[in-house]
Amino acid sequence: MTDSAADSAPAPVALLVALMVVSQVAITIFLPSLPSIAEDLGTSQALVQMTISAYLGSFALAQLVVGPLSDAIGRRRPLIAGLVLFTLGGLACALAPNITFLVTARVVQAVGGCACIVISRAIVRDTTDGPAATRAMAYLGMSLAVAPMVAPLVGGQLEMRFGWQSSFLATALMGGGALVATLLTLKETLPPAARQFTRASNLISTYLNLSRMVRFMGYSLSAGAMAATFQAFLAGTPIAFIIVMGVSPETFGFFLISAPAGYIVGNFIASRLARTVPRERMIWIGGILSIAGTSATVALALGGLDTPTTLILPVFIYSWGSGFLIPNSLAGALTEVEPAAAGSASALGGFIQMGAGFLSTLAIASLVQTSFLQIGLLMLGCSILSWLFFNVMVRSEKPAA
Repeated sequence: MTDSAADSAPAPVALLVALMVVSQVAITIFLPSLPSIAEDLGTSQALVQMTISAYLGSFALAQLVVGPLSDAIGRRRPLIAGLVLFTLGGLACALAPNITFLVTARVVQAVGGCACIVISRAIVRDTTDGPAATRAMAYLGMSLAVAPMVAPLVGGQLEMRFGWQSSFLATALMGGGALVATLLTLKETLPPAARQFTRASNLISTYLNLSRMVRFMGYSLSAGAMAATFQAFLAGTPIAFIIVMGVSPETFGFFLISAPAGYIVGNFIASRLARTVPRERMIWIGGILSIAGTSATVALALGGLDTPTTLILPVFIYSWGSGFLIPNSLAGALTEVEPAAAGSASALGGFIQMGAGFLSTLAIASLVQTSFLQIGLLMLGCSILSWLFFNVMVRSEKPAA
């Protein structure tokens, strides 16, 4: 946090959490409606699943532009523009007459929504540092995990009462509400003196420089691999629970509660321990918990004991570890860069997270799911990668002087 930034009033954490929720709800609120969308638009389930991948992939790429833009002109204006795009994209999704239009509208919605995550994290870096930054990132990380998990509960009810279009209308209403709140309450957190303009021709060089920062990349890849674990779980459970295990679309979201519950516990404990326990120790412990939880899901599946009920505890343990690892990794990554480059660093970190999620959803879509085994193996692999990235690239590398 620079001196000039320190003079600015800190952004309200509640608003930043709301911005994260708005962006993430759009990923999963419509999952209970996937069969209805396919039937109504006369297309296949595989093509409807592209609405998930399109959102994640577009989100990942857009962050590479939004971050540097917010470094150059400040945080507030790009955030407002992003919320406008997100709201319009949600309305377009609700009015989609065919699958091509729907996927295109999801791209627009993702481009707008990416500003919520990139700029929220950069605002935290503008206004806080040290343990305060870790606590703020823990709250943002909590919303990042909880919103996509809870959203299907709401989406299932909307589907049963109003049809699939209502879920996308709900995202548009949330975007509009966040836009109004931002206009009324958010002040600029990056003063002109702290801004850094990067020409388009220099963007690649900027990201290459960041990618050569071993500790920054270690933190970012660790968070990214763990985020991919979440996306694999989210993308795979509708098929595993609804089609394979016979759970109804209206109720399947209730079986996802163990994941946000575990993440809430992990985030809360991480925020309380931020003053006394080193960040790297919490990341290490979080990785071990996640590996243990995902290993248990694989063991249950191999033994033919995988049901929505038996998976509750291991998923809770895995999510608890994620609640330790992700916010601390995000906070650690941003402390490795200069404040003026926080937007670009946040963008690259977000690209890694969403890009990893994009790849994991493609992997899930390509698998023939006969049980939870395929999801569990992918989750376990991502958890191990996350822990290895941290141990090899962060713990073994000395901090820059």
